[in-house]
Amino acid sequence: MRDLNGNPRGFVPDCEMPAGVHYVDNPEALASLVERIRRAQSRPEVFRCCLDTEADSLHHFQEKLCLIQLAFADEFALVDPLALPDMSPLIEVIDQGEVWFHGADYDLTLLRRTYSWVPATVRDTQIAARLVGSRQFGLAALIEKHFGKTLSKASQKADWSRRPLPSTMLHYAVDDVRYLLALADLLVDQLKALSRVEWFEESCAHLRGHVVGRSTEPKEDPWRVQGSGKLHPKGLAVLRDIWIWRDGIAKERDVPCFRIISNKQILEVAITVERGSPVAPPAGWRPKWKRDFETILQAISDGDQADWPKRVRPSGARMSDEARAQLDVLCGERERLARKLDLEPALLGARGTLEEVVAGPEGVSELLRWQVDVFGESLQKSREALGFGAAE
Repeated sequence: MRDLNGNPRGFVPDCEMPAGVHYVDNPEALASLVERIRRAQSRPEVFRCCLDTEADSLHHFQEKLCLIQLAFADEFALVDPLALPDMSPLIEVIDQGEVWFHGADYDLTLLRRTYSWVPATVRDTQIAARLVGSRQFGLAALIEKHFGKTLSKASQKADWSRRPLPSTMLHYAVDDVRYLLALADLLVDQLKALSRVEWFEESCAHLRGHVVGRSTEPKEDPWRVQGSGKLHPKGLAVLRDIWIWRDGIAKERDVPCFRIISNKQILEVAITVERGSPVAPPAGWRPKWKRDFETILQAISDGDQADWPKRVRPSGARMSDEARAQLDVLCGERERLARKLDLEPALLGARGTLEEVVAGPEGVSELLRWQVDVFGESLQKSREALGFGAAE
């Protein structure tokens, strides 16, 4: 019997596995892992596990989840979702405790897209590190600072869909969760000492809610990338048509879109065409792609301008002078409070969030409860100056 990649069931990479690590790529191994997790959950303390994911977005057109790294109690497992059509037994058991990540947004998004699942209780060591004042909060920096261990970055951009996975990639994968529970313990102790545990838990819940609430529907005009708002209709037509052609080629060749031409490059082509300057296809393109490129630009020039996309006008009213003044007051207060708390100012509310706060009666809902508490009277005074009610 073979898995979804054509490899024999029970297939173990043809290299030495990291010590004490279980490689799970068949239903029997998955059932055994689930049983070991259930035994760990029978202990009196709250069950916690650490989870990380690896994907192949740098190597294929359609990104897919390729590996799940799991740590719990004193065990480590590498779970191969490409070989396991049904992950529901693992998801069900993991969901009964705290699930710790580092920089959870990407992992949660990938899990939701793949399994329509986001853990019920999310904890993020990156959020914890920032809330205790760490300015370098990448996992490698934190592990080196607190444990004196250097994590390899050699497999960071590797193709995780390949099988078998070589030893270097297996060790890299395990190391992403190897120290995470110990790091979580250390950071939670620091949060307790600073009386910021509630800040942490609310921030983690907000992150989870943000991922759950994010639309999974394709964008209506995905080609309207950042920076496209300054383009006029002809430039927008160039951006749209090259984007559509690029996606078709990338899908056909099963490569990431940026390997054909990046969004930034397409935007630069559109700007150049609008200016009336000569434009050439990227160097290194095959002759057919160059001909396609020239055909697209010529068709836009010769075509009906009525078919060109329209510019999207910004929605919402302009900020009043009074609101802008109060925004400056809040940003100044944010800087002062951040210095006092030894935190990054953005943690107390990004400028865009504070713009919403002064924009209308409901704006304060953009802030978390702990952020409102930290701002205290200064937030209330700003809203009263604008004629809004109490911040709750």
